[in-house]
Amino acid sequence: MIPVTYFPVATQRQFAKNRELIRGKPYEHYFNGDLWLHDEVLPALREPMAPADALRPDPDGLNSLLDPGHHAVENGFCELADGTGYLASRVPFPGCTGEMLHWWYWWCAVEPARFTLWYPHNHIAAEPADRSVLTRPGLTHEQRHIGTTQYVDQYIGPQRARVALAYLDPAELGFDTSRFAEAGIVAHSCSRGRWLRPPIEAVTMVHLARLTGDGFELRSRYWIGHDITLRAFGRSVPLGGVAAGLGIKRRLGGERGAYEQLHHDLIEFTHLSTFLAAIYREFA
Repeated sequence: MIPVTYFPVATQRQFAKNRELIRGKPYEHYFNGDLWLHDEVLPALREPMAPADALRPDPDGLNSLLDPGHHAVENGFCELADGTGYLASRVPFPGCTGEMLHWWYWWCAVEPARFTLWYPHNHIAAEPADRSVLTRPGLTHEQRHIGTTQYVDQYIGPQRARVALAYLDPAELGFDTSRFAEAGIVAHSCSRGRWLRPPIEAVTMVHLARLTGDGFELRSRYWIGHDITLRAFGRSVPLGGVAAGLGIKRRLGGERGAYEQLHHDLIEFTHLSTFLAAIYREFA
């Protein structure tokens, strides 16, 4: 494991705020600013992957994640021909179950202090659009997560990002969910999001937890910067090719966005993997 040592100034200040926010909470002992990466992911952060190895966000591409084995690139980032940022990541979660992951996605949104545990330097808050789903009787952990929308406030690299994430049934993206059991998929978190300030830019995220001999591995794919619109005079105006001409896709998606999101993803999920089982046993 390699320690993370670079934290932009804004995230250092956020860490200090989060440390005060969580003081006195019953789960304060899980707040830990020592973050790590598995050394095998470092080559993926040093240079972009070949765009030809990127997964297509169509049913054929998505359902290839249900095939046995691994893809040619499981950790990597690049800019696609249309300016969209793409990234792939794989993080092992030893000793963890799919139920733990579904529980985490709603439990961490109950109050901002919980969300900071996930990435103490970069996370600020995850506010559910409908808070009643967190306490409504008779729901499973998955039902408190899938079908909801959360307003997520966090730093991606040095840039603060406020995104509305709608968590979807994977079938809505084109997955053949009848194959999940055979493929060993024990949990999932698929979402479409948009930035909350103009220009409004879409992101599609796929997280699949696949059973391993000692827990699960989280395989993730992101497409950042597609379907850009500009919110003006109460209307959403598609920018289409104009966006590329203005450099908007390259600025908010593209190679830079993909790199920063990969870095963020690998850190937050690697960190979560170190305490998810313990915090679930204590608080679920």
